[in-house]
Amino acid sequence: MNEPRKQGAGEVDYFACLDLPRRHAIDRAALERRYLELSREVHPDRFAGASSGEQRAAVERASLVNAAYRALRDPVRRAEHLVKLGGIDLDLTDPERGAPDPGKAFLIEMIELREALEEAQGAGAAAVGRLRGAIEARAEETLDAGIDAIDGGEVREAARHLVIHRYLQRFLDEIDGEAH
Repeated sequence: MNEPRKQGAGEVDYFACLDLPRRHAIDRAALERRYLELSREVHPDRFAGASSGEQRAAVERASLVNAAYRALRDPVRRAEHLVKLGGIDLDLTDPERGAPDPGKAFLIEMIELREALEEAQGAGAAAVGRLRGAIEARAEETLDAGIDAIDGGEVREAARHLVIHRYLQRFLDEIDGEAH
């Protein structure tokens, strides 16, 4: 396992951890293969007879490998990780290094979507399903735009798309939660 490079504020580079190129498009088979190799290599059971310090280090390495794999196998988490490595943490509100404001027009659109959801709920499950389908398509388009921005080296623009994607995904989660 390569020692993962730490980025600003202690952020670990999961691509370096798994020895994969730092880009959104990854070879899933290579990711799986590397994860399995490293999992065997750093598994804490291999260090059962080692000192407590070595055992603790093995647990930390195994935990890091698992976290890297979970992040990189998911396209959204992989995109968010690339943005974070680019210096923007979507979980921060800091104006320079945190999530960009999605803009007033988008926030108004979200209010209108909530109103549309209320209307759709009054009209029945088919109307809610149509609205959900439209929002799901929009979320997918937004994620694709974010990935395109990442590929183009436009980290702030990618972050803006990913913030909007988060809003849309939360809205979809709310629709799904109310449907059950």
